[in-house]
Amino acid sequence: MKFDQIMSLLDDKEYVLLKEALLELKAPDIAEIIDELDSKSGLLVFRLLPKELAVDVFSFLSSDSKGSISRLVHEKELQEIVNELFFDDMIDFLEEMPANVVKRILINTPESKRKLINQFLNYPDDSAGSVMTIEFVSLRKEMTVEEALSKIRATALEKETVYTCYVMDHERHLEGIVTLKDLVLHSLTEKIEDIMHRDVISVTTLDNQERAAELFKKYNFLAMPVTDHENRLVGIITVDDIMDVVDEEYTEDLHKMATVGELDTTILNASPSLLIKKRLPWLLILVFVNIFSGAGIASFEETIQSVISLVFFLPLLIDSAGNAGSQSAALMIRALALGDVDTEDWFDLLKKEVMVSISLGICMALAVSVLGFYRGGMDLAIIVSLSMAIVVIIGSLIGMLLPFIFDRINIDPAAASGPLVTSIADIAGVLIYFSIATWYLGL
Repeated sequence: MKFDQIMSLLDDKEYVLLKEALLELKAPDIAEIIDELDSKSGLLVFRLLPKELAVDVFSFLSSDSKGSISRLVHEKELQEIVNELFFDDMIDFLEEMPANVVKRILINTPESKRKLINQFLNYPDDSAGSVMTIEFVSLRKEMTVEEALSKIRATALEKETVYTCYVMDHERHLEGIVTLKDLVLHSLTEKIEDIMHRDVISVTTLDNQERAAELFKKYNFLAMPVTDHENRLVGIITVDDIMDVVDEEYTEDLHKMATVGELDTTILNASPSLLIKKRLPWLLILVFVNIFSGAGIASFEETIQSVISLVFFLPLLIDSAGNAGSQSAALMIRALALGDVDTEDWFDLLKKEVMVSISLGICMALAVSVLGFYRGGMDLAIIVSLSMAIVVIIGSLIGMLLPFIFDRINIDPAAASGPLVTSIADIAGVLIYFSIATWYLGL
């Protein structure tokens, strides 16, 4: 059902028809509709949903919608919603909420669960522990397959996933894993220790989320165990949670590449003052960086006055340097982010980039030489084509090397962004162009 149809039923107060229409939709689609509504209408739609569906929808809502509903509903109603959420969804919700909302929830939460929640909330934001869930199926190695299946049937509704089960000893040390497929294919009398996989790949609670995402991608996991430093099983990360991490990391990298600070809300909900705060610092930095371009031009005033046609090609040349650098930087940043390359590969990539950039530079030099000859004869054509070849080569190498340099000094390579590379390449382009012109013309 389209958004305007929902609005029509809301405006006409056709709540029975509206509820019937909502029940035909999936939870993510209903959440998307509520996100589009104002807080009052969103709450009205949310309250039309059956309890089980409402909880499912709540987990898909944006942070702003969750916050609005949390502030508007009664304390008991809010507690019921939170109690029905999967543990990892509840932690995500609490992390996004202001302190007064969290306090409302924790005050009515049993002490044992409150301690566990506080433990999870204290994990670093970018750690594996912050995205794990404690709702998994645990088995003992002395169990039979029949006993394991009985336990799964009894607890499945409370678990986030049952496709992979985790075998622990009495001190919760992780000993192996068993898949639901393993259990179905083996005899009911076989022992878990005889069919479990002992070579388990896991992460620790303090490992970075990006490491977990890389392992999910490499091994095509649906879930992965999270242990403490003594190999005790603490929780698991599921594929849906790691997809959220991948989205967050990718968005963060894009913001850094655009020299925009990290946003903790959507651009639609961000205030103008917040966007100014996030964008202004780098713009000011780049203004002062580009002063060097102006200084470079000023130092070649005599050359420019001698051949005024040189100015015509200045934007073309420095833009080409910046564009070539941005291309190289984008390729390197993404390759580093995906783990396709690491810092030890820099020299091999440098050799390859030299060959590529020389080829690109020659092609672009030939293209621009025609225009140079038309504007100022053979001398200008030689200056412009030679400058073009060199600035493309230099710009490409700057764009390729800068992410590796940043990675080596423990700065996110995404910070070696297009605007930064472009500004550096612009300065290099100005100096190269006018230096070649001065040398060739004998000035």
